[in-house]
Amino acid sequence: MGTPRTLYIDMNSFFASVEQHLDSSLRGRPVAITAVDANSGSCVAASYEAKAFGVRTGTSVWEARRLCPQIVFLPSRHRLYVRYNLRVFGIDVSVRPDRPAAW
Repeated sequence: MGTPRTLYIDMNSFFASVEQHLDSSLRGRPVAITAVDANSGSCVAASYEAKAFGVRTGTSVWEARRLCPQIVFLPSRHRLYVRYNLRVFGIDVSVRPDRPAAW
């Protein structure tokens, strides 16, 4: 048996990617996830398409609109993202059930 190895998974733009996965009309479009609503606050996640315009995590909604007028804002659906996150970690458990997940 070889040397045990650890796989690190970087889930950039995870919330936005989940939304694009579930709604095909959002694929290829700039998407930002907001904490409360699309009229105030800041972006908690941005798709790669939005990042190309300079929208990042923490960018205010008004600044994101200025940087990317065609951006689509969606409210955060935390429980949904947790479910998808657990699915990803389920892959880790199935690959190496003898190793605990590193939280």
